[in-house]
Amino acid sequence: MKENTRVLFADDDADTRKAVGEILQTAGIETVFADNGLQAIQAWQTHPVDLIILDYMMPVLDGIETCRRIRHASVIPIILLTAKGREEDIINGFKAGADDYIVKPIRTREFIARVHAILNRVSRQSITSDRQMVFEDLVLDSRARQVISQGKRVYLSPLEFRLLQYLMQHAGMTISKIDLLYNVWGFCELAGEINFIEAAIKRLRRKIEPNPAHPKYIQTVWGTGYRFGGHST
Repeated sequence: MKENTRVLFADDDADTRKAVGEILQTAGIETVFADNGLQAIQAWQTHPVDLIILDYMMPVLDGIETCRRIRHASVIPIILLTAKGREEDIINGFKAGADDYIVKPIRTREFIARVHAILNRVSRQSITSDRQMVFEDLVLDSRARQVISQGKRVYLSPLEFRLLQYLMQHAGMTISKIDLLYNVWGFCELAGEINFIEAAIKRLRRKIEPNPAHPKYIQTVWGTGYRFGGHST
């Protein structure tokens, strides 16, 4: 994590803003605050920040819509922090482009670990190779941040792009779900018992596979994880 890290935190509850601000300050992280989704977007546009943390339920614009609007314009990492812990809510958060989803109440050490994990992951990505990776008619261009499948550009969320990039970087290798959680999401424990990996793989397959029901790129290795290329076992 770089020095002078700054996080934008949006929540309409003043006590929560104060508590999270103190947690981040103790970790050496400066915080910019917003009371609602619209203020969060305005603050993001006017203050350089390294990470955005959004409450799910906010007035004017809720966290999901705020995340969606920011994601359309930027790949900045976003965490949703909320009391809404249903599977549907969590999946909607990731579909909106969130990088992580933390369910309240906040566990201080875990919260800071997740923040550091995402910031460190972004730092690692900034120094990775810009090379282009090609597998049959699927092309991933790291520099241009774009994917071409069967001659057509495919629009992936930042999370989906990282997932595909990691799988292609390890083509032919069986990658466990824990490996993906740690190296793509940046943390090896996620809230609840939701199978985030299967949901993310399913969305990615729908976008890049000629026939998602019979994938040729991302193969399932039953009981173990996934493999890019090759044959499933």
